[in-house]
Amino acid sequence: MIKIVHFWLRFFAGIVLILSHGLAMAQTGGYPTKPIRFLVGVAPGGGTDFVSRLVGARLSEKFGHPVITDNRTGATGNIALELTAKASPDGYTFAVFNIGHLTSILLSRTARIDAAKDFAPVGQIATGTLMLVLHAGVPARTLKEFVAHARAKPGQTNYGSGGIASNQHLAMELLKREARIDLVHVPYKGTGPMAVDLVSGQIQVAISNLLGFYPHVKAGRLTALAVTADKRSPLAPEVATTAELGYPKVRSDIWQGVLAPAKTPPAIIEKMSRAIAEAVAEPDIVQKLAAQGGGPAGTSPKEFGKFLKDESSRWLTLAKEVNITVD
Repeated sequence: MIKIVHFWLRFFAGIVLILSHGLAMAQTGGYPTKPIRFLVGVAPGGGTDFVSRLVGARLSEKFGHPVITDNRTGATGNIALELTAKASPDGYTFAVFNIGHLTSILLSRTARIDAAKDFAPVGQIATGTLMLVLHAGVPARTLKEFVAHARAKPGQTNYGSGGIASNQHLAMELLKREARIDLVHVPYKGTGPMAVDLVSGQIQVAISNLLGFYPHVKAGRLTALAVTADKRSPLAPEVATTAELGYPKVRSDIWQGVLAPAKTPPAIIEKMSRAIAEAVAEPDIVQKLAAQGGGPAGTSPKEFGKFLKDESSRWLTLAKEVNITVD
């Protein structure tokens, strides 16, 4: 009798497994069967564009169908995200976005999308490092000296960013709060023009991508004060972290992730997430990301969802404290 019960238990367990597998296959339908589009809210050549094309090329090989990067610039990434939110939730349209795009949506008073309701998290792709740098003409060579300089001359030091609510803007406001210094924000339409004015001395300080600043540091045009990551960058190991220098709360990274339209079948999201995680773990991809000052992430949808929730809460709290909004 016991053997018969065990037989039927194993039989029904097998049926459940087969049905579960069949349901997953039905949801994915042999997915993908046609080209996939990655909508990117930055111009070709930027960090997020680079990551999208790098991973997209590997996924094209894996899936046997093209994964195309479609640049839809404007409104700090909101145009690409709006198009993604309105796309059919069939697994053929995704958004590849960064921290600046997320904060822009969260802080916008006119956004036509809801970050929490209109998307399904797929996964984080990669991370990068931000560096705090100073124009060489400013009489400070360390973070401690810069803070003392700024406190001695409140409201007389200008800092640049790639735009209101950008990661550079929020990271510097975080430093201002923690160091109790008064700096004047000068927003630019992108990090390129901001970097030009920083190197020429039109503005005095900024936080942005290490990769863009470090050549100027080595040339003596800029002074590196710190990186805002949890650990030092292999590309600039001599530059200490803000935590090492007494500001553990001044932490901000560059990162890129993937979102799908809400109601995209979970089986498709899981398949895409696993494919991305496998791609960014491959040695040549890791090497290419490292050359750009980044590293692989490859998180699951659940992990990425929690990460987005935590990031949103952290930056919204700061923005409220310092009164940052986006029209």
